[in-house]
Amino acid sequence: GPFAGKLSTETERDRHKVVTEMVHSIQIPSYGANTTETARICLQILHTGRYAYHPFAVSASSTKSPISPFQAKALSTSDVKATIRDFVNCAVLAKEAGYDGVEIMGSEGYLI
Repeated sequence: GPFAGKLSTETERDRHKVVTEMVHSIQIPSYGANTTETARICLQILHTGRYAYHPFAVSASSTKSPISPFQAKALSTSDVKATIRDFVNCAVLAKEAGYDGVEIMGSEGYLI
């Protein structure tokens, strides 16, 4: 949402690089061996959908979650396509920022 951390621009990608580079600088002892391996980090991508806690919430339909006072606005077909592009863009930027993987969270009401 508009009030959350995000990864959708090259500037934000560069800020995320600070984190991934720091994580990758850490060596973790391997269990049961006398070796170490580089720490890894993944990015969880999510869209709050109807669970957004602000008046700009959007979802697949005009619904309200049980935990937010705001009713979501239903997305149009073009909005859905734009959201898909946003997920792809975020994943590409995550790779460029040095994340070792991404996970798309899509449980109970989040928009995927």
